[in-house]
Amino acid sequence: MAHPGPQVGPITVPPSLDNVVVATTGLSEVDGARGRLSYRGRPILEVAEQFPTWTQLVPWLVTGRAVTHSSARAAAPELVWPTLSNPLAQLAVLILAMGDGVPLDTPEAAAAFVQATPVWYATLRSPGVTPTPHDAAACFLEALTGRRPDPGAVAALNAYWVLAAEHNLNASTFAVRVAASTGAQLPQALAAGVAALSGPLHGGAPTGVLAQLQALEAAPDLEVALGDLLERGERVMGFGHRVYRTEDPRAACLRGVLHTLTGDGEAKHAAAVESAALAVLARWKPDRPLAVNVEFYAALVLSALGISAEDCPAVFACARLAGWAAHYWEQRATGRLIRPLARYAPAKPQPS
Repeated sequence: MAHPGPQVGPITVPPSLDNVVVATTGLSEVDGARGRLSYRGRPILEVAEQFPTWTQLVPWLVTGRAVTHSSARAAAPELVWPTLSNPLAQLAVLILAMGDGVPLDTPEAAAAFVQATPVWYATLRSPGVTPTPHDAAACFLEALTGRRPDPGAVAALNAYWVLAAEHNLNASTFAVRVAASTGAQLPQALAAGVAALSGPLHGGAPTGVLAQLQALEAAPDLEVALGDLLERGERVMGFGHRVYRTEDPRAACLRGVLHTLTGDGEAKHAAAVESAALAVLARWKPDRPLAVNVEFYAALVLSALGISAEDCPAVFACARLAGWAAHYWEQRATGRLIRPLARYAPAKPQPS
């Protein structure tokens, strides 16, 4: 193994960096044992009450200071929409193009850039959309659904975006921090986050939840159907989390959002599936606590808003831009390049 410099303590090789602390952050805490999430030391429910829109949340999360108005810049009509079919790829190209040559050398400038990005995305995707920079969620929904959203729908997307804006050191946030540690500019680091989010194990979960829920709609017995699913070696989508050992606090919030948005119909089916899944998982995996996670209710809320499964990862990415930008500046402040080691395990020579 090559050693790039002096080592402090023994070298450990945990799989997937499990239980390895690679950064210090004051942005969010995920208490998996007690099912709690906080932003900048404040419980997520308190944050959601103070910042009813994502546009209002962004400056506080990125800079630590709240502002009374949006500083998002207007859309840029001169940019030609990239000819890409994947929404996440479109978002990454947009971020790189809009940030090219733009001075984003302060957290305040970064916050304004992040606020504006969903508005740019919406107006470039659907040129007929009227920009509403003071509430990016309204503009975004109009572009994705093709109709002017009602206040309840806008409030629901804002609630989801606030809840999804930051979540400690997940895979995409780590990618952003690695890029930031090299001295990369903000747009390039944000694009790295989008790239990491494109994998199905991180950003694609809502798509799987929706497909599974649709398949369960005709099941005469949900517990039997879910048991058959596990028997085939498949996962029950929307349950279990890498950190949480209790119910994901964001799921609890979105359960209420779904009920407000859809009434008893969709919420009743979701509650029935959740109850059946918890019962089946408790029997199949008694030693592993598997509670409902954010993706279960996020998928249902986004579907109720008329957002396609294909668009769900890009919707999530727009929310997480806020946390990524905050981590970018936190990492840049350390001035330290992230440079882990890899254990060298050469392949055995094959007989000739």
